[in-house]
Amino acid sequence: MSLIIFMRHGQANNNVKKLLVGRNLESHLTDLGREQVKHAAGILSTIDIHKIYSSPVIRTVETAEIVSNIVNVPFDTDERLFEIELGKLVGMYYDDLLNTHGDLFVKFYSDNDDDNSLLEFEVESFGAVKKRVSEILKEITIKHKNENVLLVSHLDPIKAAISLIMNLKPSSVYSIQVPNASLNIFKNVNNIVSLCGINIMDIRRFLLEY
Repeated sequence: MSLIIFMRHGQANNNVKKLLVGRNLESHLTDLGREQVKHAAGILSTIDIHKIYSSPVIRTVETAEIVSNIVNVPFDTDERLFEIELGKLVGMYYDDLLNTHGDLFVKFYSDNDDDNSLLEFEVESFGAVKKRVSEILKEITIKHKNENVLLVSHLDPIKAAISLIMNLKPSSVYSIQVPNASLNIFKNVNNIVSLCGINIMDIRRFLLEY
């Protein structure tokens, strides 16, 4: 038995500004974000973490560096954990997007994996995100059998993992919140992976954040 733990990066400047940066515009962790990560790393330090993989984006790398130093485990980057490609939406403020185009991300969570409703904006489809997340999950269950692995990633790849493991339609995970630096924990028993913990973090944050 082992654990596969998805961790979202800590709060970054783009989260505060509500700016869409995707994987192409870099945004560093805020001071609060670093504190969030340290708290999560404290939780992780109560078990043996054998390997850490991180998205190559700077906010996830900074998150992985903090955790790595606290749990004393090195990390590697893996592009399958990348933030979604936001194409022409990069650089837009979320409120401006809503005012101009409506909530496009309702369309992003299409229940048809072969559909890309945001193709005109050159946005990666949720089906494509699920495919790359599925690939890394399959690899980890084999390569790290009986080892606890931490994957530092972003909102939508984590939702993709939940959708895959719980066999949920993408539209069903649209409204799931994944706070910064929260831990979503999957248990691997004989290569059967199940969700056993969602959004683990300082419980006070549930009252303070929205």
